[in-house]
Amino acid sequence: MFALRKVAIATGLAVAAVVGVAATGQAAPEDGAKLGWHKYTVGLFGDVNYGNGGRSEFAALADHINAANVNFSIYDGDLKNGKERCDNAMYADALARFDAMTKPVVVLPGDNDWTDCHRANNGAYDPIERLDYERSVFYSTPYSQGRKPMKVERQPAYPENNRFTCGPVTYLGLNVQGSNDNFPHAGVDGEARPAAEIARQDAEHTARLAANLTWLRETFAQAKARGDQGVVVVWQADPNFNNEGRLADPRSYDGFTEIVAALRAEVLAFKGQVALVHGDAHYYKQDKPLTYDNGQVIGNFTRVETFGDLNSHWVSLTVDPHNPDLFTFAPQIVPANVHDR
Repeated sequence: MFALRKVAIATGLAVAAVVGVAATGQAAPEDGAKLGWHKYTVGLFGDVNYGNGGRSEFAALADHINAANVNFSIYDGDLKNGKERCDNAMYADALARFDAMTKPVVVLPGDNDWTDCHRANNGAYDPIERLDYERSVFYSTPYSQGRKPMKVERQPAYPENNRFTCGPVTYLGLNVQGSNDNFPHAGVDGEARPAAEIARQDAEHTARLAANLTWLRETFAQAKARGDQGVVVVWQADPNFNNEGRLADPRSYDGFTEIVAALRAEVLAFKGQVALVHGDAHYYKQDKPLTYDNGQVIGNFTRVETFGDLNSHWVSLTVDPHNPDLFTFAPQIVPANVHDR
């Protein structure tokens, strides 16, 4: 993935968002830009609801986010763990959990929700059919989840892709997934499906990638036209910048090459701050993995990975238009969820 060199930073965390939140923190679907030069806070989380233990911790996590009086939250994917079934009831249960949260929640899909549903222990579902079903449950209206849903713009044919503005920041969500973004290769990472099925999933990846690239470029163009100070990109996958996972076979992560290249190009052409928020690896971190061709860090880009799996916690994003860095990330530990399971 080009010369993308990882430059770690010791502290920080995620980013997120949703369109139309008034300065009071109440949902205002049409008026997100009116937040103007006010400081506000966003909640970021994902990869929870993992097994019975994770689902039992969700209430405390939601209560903690609600009590923080965030303006809104973004969930960066995965409604369950990778070994649980992809039955219809699972999606309904997750939807109910998000809809019970006090403030708006924008939910993105994760690989455990659809790309991995072909596994026998997931119910041997067709991944493409499960994605279409998830779209019908979560993305059939132009509104987020939560008791006070907010309006978002959805991409035609790929309604899970969204964008919206809040104050001086444009947010965009993309369906970029773990499991190599549903771009399997025979014999890689245990892939044993027939050649025709691998080709069918590869075709899904290729078509969705084209839509993602279009949505990404259009959204940055809009942000530049608006004079935004920042752009927050949210997707589920850990794109394995600089092969930080030390994967032996590049085909394990070649599904991310084009989207990362396109993101880098947009960052270089944007004068403000850009953040990528993702889950997938379940390890909270903040770093700056993009560099110029000469190896020097691209200073206006920050990557944040949210908690997940055994750690049902969240990250706060504070947007302060008077702060030269614009974004401040901080891990938020839920005391009730710190224990020995």
